[in-house]
Amino acid sequence: MKLIHLFCLLITCSNFVFSNPVSTGHADVSIVKSSEIQNDNELIIGIKMDMQDHWHTYWKNPGDSGGPMKITWAMPEGFQASEILWPSPILIPYPPLMTYGYEDFVIFPIKIKLPKNTASGSFSADIDFLICDDICVPERAFIETTFAKLNTDSDLDKAYKKIPSIVLPVIANTKDNNLELRFSFNEKIEEIYFYIEQADIVLHASEQNLIKEENNWLLEIPLIDAGNSLSMIKGILTINNESFVIDSSLTDTEEISESLSVLSAILFAFIGGLILNLMPCVFPIISLKVLSFVSMGGESTTKIRTHSLLFCLGVLLSFITIALILLVLKSSGAFIGWGFQLQSPVIVGLLSMLMFVIGLILLSDINIGSSLTRLGNVGSNSSGYSSSFFTGVLAVVVASPCTAPFMGAAIGYALIQPSFVTLPIFISLGLGFCIPYLILSVKPNLISSLPKPGQWMETLKEFFAFPMFATSLWLIWVFSIQTGADALIDLLISLLVISLILWTLRKVDSKKSKILLFITGLIFISTQLISINNLGPTSNNPQVEEKNKTPWYSGIEDDYKKNDQAYLINFTAAWCITCQANDKIALSRPSVVEYMSNNNINYVVADWTNRDKEILDVLNIYGRSGVPLYVFWKPGMDKSIVLPAILTESLVLDTIRD
Repeated sequence: MKLIHLFCLLITCSNFVFSNPVSTGHADVSIVKSSEIQNDNELIIGIKMDMQDHWHTYWKNPGDSGGPMKITWAMPEGFQASEILWPSPILIPYPPLMTYGYEDFVIFPIKIKLPKNTASGSFSADIDFLICDDICVPERAFIETTFAKLNTDSDLDKAYKKIPSIVLPVIANTKDNNLELRFSFNEKIEEIYFYIEQADIVLHASEQNLIKEENNWLLEIPLIDAGNSLSMIKGILTINNESFVIDSSLTDTEEISESLSVLSAILFAFIGGLILNLMPCVFPIISLKVLSFVSMGGESTTKIRTHSLLFCLGVLLSFITIALILLVLKSSGAFIGWGFQLQSPVIVGLLSMLMFVIGLILLSDINIGSSLTRLGNVGSNSSGYSSSFFTGVLAVVVASPCTAPFMGAAIGYALIQPSFVTLPIFISLGLGFCIPYLILSVKPNLISSLPKPGQWMETLKEFFAFPMFATSLWLIWVFSIQTGADALIDLLISLLVISLILWTLRKVDSKKSKILLFITGLIFISTQLISINNLGPTSNNPQVEEKNKTPWYSGIEDDYKKNDQAYLINFTAAWCITCQANDKIALSRPSVVEYMSNNNINYVVADWTNRDKEILDVLNIYGRSGVPLYVFWKPGMDKSIVLPAILTESLVLDTIRD
């Protein structure tokens, strides 16, 4: 009878040898390394276990019986091994028990942090594990070797890529002796199972019940004890042979009914879009549009209405496009979040060039025969209808670094919903953004209350060149953080060449010569951008330099909570203007810095300037799709709290003091 599986042999079978691989009796154990280079400061290795047929070992939570692998490392100074990156387990039933583990063959990937520019050094690993068939045998392998001598193994590369990393946002609660997980999934679910990480919480052998609700799926997992006071749920949810990470705070049933609804999310999006007009990142573009409306004083109401509607159309189509891109990426498992385009140095470089060109055009009245020269339709005698549309598009592009109040909650909610819910929320965001101009299209006579057109407009137009230059400088700064000195030089050379081309265009009368100059400029800039793209980012945490800042890493919150260490985590990005403003206004204030230092509150910076999937996963856990996000916890709290998107010095102090 297989219930003998409950018992282990009292005598430990071990191989205390120095070879690699080691035969332990029922498995061949070896340490291998990845054939793919991650970066200079990180190496991926793997504990490879080739077991006898039908024998198995266990996941981090073995289920009703068994035990996980444990490794004791001895490494040179500066080397650090991560926790085991557990692959998705399989169900290994032993009725009436259910266990979780791996049968026949498995590789456990592990990240090794290396001293700078060092990938050599000797180390040892003392590996204890339980291996079972009808009986269970505790076995041991001691391996001593060097990183340089490790064999590369393509199986490790495959295993590492299959490690669950996509966080599936869920609403978790307990009800009627069940753990309930609510989530959105756009496909038909054929198979599903939740492997919970915590022990002694659920009945592993009991059936997990899947229910289709109106907008979500509900998975019910029977609990061992209905009165168990849970605060967090962690584990792996497998759906149709895909694995998703679950890491969620539990919500009371009463709170679920009070959570964000579709209608409230749409309202929040509208308010957030309206406020977005007042954010500093949008000012340079909006100011030009306002100036263009002033220039229309005395024009027909039809013309004014058309310009207003076309601007709004550009805004709405841009928001819809962003929503569709995010939905496509999410469905493919490569979801990247709000403001994703500014995580690309190429996009940032292009935008800095564009703002620089617009500034030069406003300052010098350069005419290159495109709608770009008439951005905002200032000083142009033509209808400039296309310029109004593309101004709306550009306004949305430059608005993406900003997260206005109400936006974060609305977008975070939208991106965990089905597409038929997501799109209306993004449309509402666009409507809020362009509502002042829609009002103008309905009441074009409102323009008459604005100052009359005159020479002052030419002076103001030239003045607006400087906000464009300021925006370009800010983007150049972001670019320098994302890349490095070499790429920055390439970008500055491109700006110099652009200036030379625009100057030459003013001096050349021949249309063919102008076209040739324009094409030459495009080829040169394209070449520079390709070169920049090949250089890639310099660091995952480019902004973390000061001594009072701790760089974020995946799992830091769990580590701090285990050690009763208070923390404030700042999820930020160099391209996020709201983030930078909050830093100057609140987080970097002497009173805040001093209080956190005196009260042992660790200040952690999670920098999302460059793409970082692990940061995005955490943002999703908190129901956000972008930055800023501020998370605070201290001993005595049941769960961490999230601060508002707009901070003040007093707000931060009041939060961390309470």
